[in-house]
Amino acid sequence: MTENKKESNGKKPSGKESWQDRKLKKVVRDDIDVISRKTLDQSDFITMLNTHDNVLHRLRMTMGRNSNITFEKAQEFIERSQQIREEINLLNAEMCELMSWDYTPPRGFTNPLAKADDGEKKGSKKTTTAAIT
Repeated sequence: MTENKKESNGKKPSGKESWQDRKLKKVVRDDIDVISRKTLDQSDFITMLNTHDNVLHRLRMTMGRNSNITFEKAQEFIERSQQIREEINLLNAEMCELMSWDYTPPRGFTNPLAKADDGEKKGSKKTTTAAIT
């Protein structure tokens, strides 16, 4: 075999990376998280969140520079985004409660259905949602 051919299957490299190779390169980046998807709903959420991340980044970078994007309007969108995150947190807590599961909210959020005294009695630290600035 010549050196130009891959040892595994004897084919010449095409010069194009496979989608798996591209994903493996991205995994090591600091700004990439890997998300397991078990439902079709999750695929929809992943796609929407990727779009939301890009749009929110562009909004923050252009507010005040584009006359259509005022600071007040940008703040309104950021606050709505926070409300949606809190709604998803509540939805997860409610579903867990229905199934009698313990709900552990993501970092930066609290269990909205937890009793106020429970955290104090157990001596656990409470986390709060980040303030919007």
